Amino acid sequence: MSDESKTYGQDQILRTLIEANRARVVVATATTALREMCGRHGFVGLPAVALGRAALSGLLLATLTKDEEQVTLQILSKGPLEGVTIDARSSGQVRGFVKRPLVAPWTETAPLRDRRSLADLVGKEGVVGVVRDLGLAHNYSGQCALVSGEIDEDVEHYLNTSEQIDSVLKCEVFLDGEGRPEAAVGILVQTLPEARGAAVVEFLRDTLRGPSLAEVMNAQLSAPLSCESIVRAALGPCADGMKILDDRPVTFHCPCSRERARITLAMLREEDLQEMILETNDAEVSCNFCGAKYRFPEVELEALRRARSKTQPAN
Repeated sequence: MSDESKTYGQDQILRTLIEANRARVVVATATTALREMCGRHGFVGLPAVALGRAALSGLLLATLTKDEEQVTLQILSKGPLEGVTIDARSSGQVRGFVKRPLVAPWTETAPLRDRRSLADLVGKEGVVGVVRDLGLAHNYSGQCALVSGEIDEDVEHYLNTSEQIDSVLKCEVFLDGEGRPEAAVGILVQTLPEARGAAVVEFLRDTLRGPSLAEVMNAQLSAPLSCESIVRAALGPCADGMKILDDRPVTFHCPCSRERARITLAMLREEDLQEMILETNDAEVSCNFCGAKYRFPEVELEALRRARSKTQPAN
C-alpha cells in the first residue's frame, strides 16, 4: 500500500556515544514506515503526526538495552484521539494505530512544515504507558501522567520521572499538501552513569530545543540526511568525537495472521460464538495495527464453539 511516487532514503536507527561516553544519542528516521502505516489506515493530517511521533518514540525506546527487546508504548488520553498504540522492536520493526483518527479531518492547503500542536487532539489528561518485553519471565512496565499532549514531550517526561534517566527527546513529522507524511525523524539524548551532574544534559537540552534541530528536520524535506548527519548537524560541537555503536533498518512489520485471529476467536465464550453463528453465520476479525481482515465461515465457528464447550467451566 506504499506510495511509490516518491523515493525516500532507507529508514534507519543509529546508536552513538558522545561527550567522552557520558551521553548516548539515538536517531531514527521512519518516513517510509510511517507512510505505510498511514496508507493502510487512511490517516492524514494531525493523526498522522500523532502516529509518527509515537512510532519514533517507541523505536527510540526499544534500542536502550543490549538485548532483543519489544516495547509497547500507549498514549491513553481524554482528548478526541483517545489514544495511540505502538509496538516497536529493537530490530527496527514497528507498527501502530490511532484509536479515533477521523475526529481530525484534513483541511490544510499547504505543507505542514512547522511544528503544530497535538495538545487539542491528544489532550493533557491521560497517561503514558510503557511495557518492555526482554523475553524474560516478567515484563517491565511503567507509566506517568501526560504533561503536554505533544507525545514526544510526554514520553520524555516518562523517561525522566518513571525510568529516572536524564533524557531529551524530540520527534517530528512533516506532511505534504495532501496531509501525508513527507519526513519523520526523532532524536533521543540520555546521560550515562559516567556523566557528572546535570551540565551535559542541560547543554544538550538547550541545543536540541534551539533552532538548529528544526532546521535539520526541515532539511529532510528536500534532501534526506543520514542519521549520522542528523546527529552532527543537530548537536554541532557536541558531536565531535562521536562513537558509532551500531545501525539498523526501520521497517513496518505486523506479525498478525489468520491463525492468530483464530486463536482470538477461540478465547471467546461458547455463548458468544453461538450468537455469531445465529446472527451472521460468519465472523470477521480485523487487525488494529495493519488493517488486515480475516473471515471465518460458519463451519469454522461451529468447530470452535464445540471445542470451547468442552473446556469452558460449567456455571
